[in-house]
Amino acid sequence: MPFSRKSALAILFCGPLLAPAAQAQRTKPPGFPDAPGKEVLVGKCFQCHAPTMWQDHSQDRRGWESVLYRMVGRGALWTEDEIRTMADYLAVAYGRQAAASK
Repeated sequence: MPFSRKSALAILFCGPLLAPAAQAQRTKPPGFPDAPGKEVLVGKCFQCHAPTMWQDHSQDRRGWESVLYRMVGRGALWTEDEIRTMADYLAVAYGRQAAASK
C-alpha cells in the first residue's frame, strides 16, 4: 500500500510528537560532566542542539548566559532560574578555566 499525500502529511505533522522519545535517548550524552544543572541543560537544549554544541566552545559564565538569552530571542521558553542554572553548569563544565585544564 503506497503512501498517500494525506499519510505523508500526517507523518510530517506528527513527527514532533515523537520528539520526547528521541529526547529520552539523549538524556545521558557522553562527555557531559555531572554537576548541578546538567539535567536542565540536557532537557532544554537537546531539543534543538547536539552535544558537540558546547564541547567546542569555552566561555565564562557571563558569555554562556548571553548565549542562552540569545536562544530566548530565537524562541526558547526558559525561566530566568533555568537560564541561571544552565549558565552556571556551562561555566563549570565548558568555561574558559575548564578548557585550559584539558
